[in-house]
Amino acid sequence: MSQKQTIPVTILTGFLGAGKTTLLNNLLKGMSEQKVAVIINEFGDTSIDSHLVVSTREEIIEINSGCICCNVRGDLINILSILIAQEEKIDRVIIETTGMANPAPVIQTFLMDEKTGKSFEIDSVITMVDAKHIWQHLKEEEPGKQIAFADILLINKMDLITANEKIKLEQQLVNMNPHAKRVYTTYANVNIQDLIGKKSFDLGNLLKIDPKLLVETHHHHHNDQVTSFVFREGRPLDLEKVNRWFAYLVHFKGENLYRYKGVLHINHLEKRVVFQGVHMLFAGTEGTEWADNEPRQSEIVFIGKHLDYQELAKGFQYCLA
Repeated sequence: MSQKQTIPVTILTGFLGAGKTTLLNNLLKGMSEQKVAVIINEFGDTSIDSHLVVSTREEIIEINSGCICCNVRGDLINILSILIAQEEKIDRVIIETTGMANPAPVIQTFLMDEKTGKSFEIDSVITMVDAKHIWQHLKEEEPGKQIAFADILLINKMDLITANEKIKLEQQLVNMNPHAKRVYTTYANVNIQDLIGKKSFDLGNLLKIDPKLLVETHHHHHNDQVTSFVFREGRPLDLEKVNRWFAYLVHFKGENLYRYKGVLHINHLEKRVVFQGVHMLFAGTEGTEWADNEPRQSEIVFIGKHLDYQELAKGFQYCLA
């Protein structure tokens, strides 16, 4: 069925652990009456984010074959083509990019691919900023680009910084992107009307930042020192050992752990345990019950700098019940 009007697209970006999935859940809860297609791209071959997204009317599509800004733009275009061809009308598309993504090539997809441009229109580019860890993250290339290309900056984790630190951060963000609207929040708790349907995307401002945006292909190379490792295990884990292992990781490896998250199958528990961590901040919560016909499996992803695969694998095996 052809779409008579263009479908609005929200591009959600931000560095690893800034709170994108939490914001995505909040947005979806506020759009429960809409048919939303969610395209999730993660850094590394993992599907953990789909377990962390709330279940509403959305259609979740994952791109895990690579970074959306590098070698899978063709996958993105194909997915968008399928969405406009299907019978049920899509009200909105939300793209959650990997924390290592440069948003420019994703934006280019909607501006330079003729078929995509006729059917979709960018509503906003929202960049999540981790107020607690942003100074640490700015040492990497990606966060600066994510901030520069945003029309809305959502500064998250404000409860973790002081008033003076907020003033310093605000000055830095204004220097990096004076045109973007700034929204300050905690736990990505924000009024959906401040983000959705604002049509805040402004190509003119982006061309001031990157005059060659519409004429040049962006070549994006990730920091080779940043890697992603995924571990899966069907056998149950011992909760005490898991707590001991994570306490060690947070204390001794937290500086280099940009992001770690997963779903755990714990011995004698009928509910899965969901955990998320950023550097030295870590939290685990009780998830939903395992279905009777559902294979119980622990799945963990670690993303960070100078990670030792063998050490992490050994620690994961230690946690077996």
